[in-house]
Amino acid sequence: MHDRPSHHHPPVTVQAACALAMGWLANRDLSAAEVRQRLHHQGCPDDVTRRAIEYLKGTHAIDDERVALSRARVEAGSRRRGRDRVLLRLRSIGIDDETARRAVDAVFAEVDEAGLLDRALERRLKGVEDIIRTPSEFRRVYAALVRQGFPPSEVKRALDARAKQSGSWHEEDT
Repeated sequence: MHDRPSHHHPPVTVQAACALAMGWLANRDLSAAEVRQRLHHQGCPDDVTRRAIEYLKGTHAIDDERVALSRARVEAGSRRRGRDRVLLRLRSIGIDDETARRAVDAVFAEVDEAGLLDRALERRLKGVEDIIRTPSEFRRVYAALVRQGFPPSEVKRALDARAKQSGSWHEEDT
């Protein structure tokens, strides 16, 4: 990938760092932290990196708000992740907490979270006849959905509703 040290000299001017970053940004929208990390891997001096990122932010080539919204839409939509997992993903790419929360709130205002959880549950139960038969199956499915970013209380509610619907085992039976 582009973030490995090149065999050439590291970018030592702001102009060279910006040119390198623009090449990456032409392929994919990156957060300031991702650009900073890539420039660091290229051997770019910290002061040059800082000034290049400031310049690129000023031209809106780097826009963490835009990146946060875009990545949140992909995580929630295509990857069907819950709110907590999307927030964690945004933080992992260097998006600050406030920006990440705003993006997640905006994206999830457009998403049917209960429907998203139901579809995730359907996928988890596929191949087991849509029935949870044992406490260990309940715990396994519950843990998987919580890891996917859905609130524990909502996961339990969905699993209990599914169990009542299908007459299968559920936690309240114990």
